[in-house]
Amino acid sequence: MLGWHITVYRQADGGDSPAKTQSAKGARIAVWQTGLYGLEWLDELVKTGKAISLGGNGYPLWFTAPAGSLLPVVLDKPPWAHDVWMCDPGDIITDKWVGKTVVDRAAAAQCQPDEWLFVVAWDES
Repeated sequence: MLGWHITVYRQADGGDSPAKTQSAKGARIAVWQTGLYGLEWLDELVKTGKAISLGGNGYPLWFTAPAGSLLPVVLDKPPWAHDVWMCDPGDIITDKWVGKTVVDRAAAAQCQPDEWLFVVAWDES
């Protein structure tokens, strides 16, 4: 499958500053699977200065952004999200595989607009 597995987390330390690749993850706010163009929205946030790319090679890529920039895009329906995830016959699926888009609105509601969130995107090609 060509696409991305994207997860948005709070930072365990409260998110007073931008996340780093080694930042400890807090509560998961959202997780979803997308198609090939599933990171365009995040790339646009980076271009406009509303998010920071922390690099990576797709296994994974890391980003950080304030909740006030990120959550309005993610809460209704994450961009390019597959409601039910796809898998290929050769994929190894474990009990940790959610299999559907999940948005934790209660966790999102606890975020302050200036709280820095952590985004992890895994290449699924």
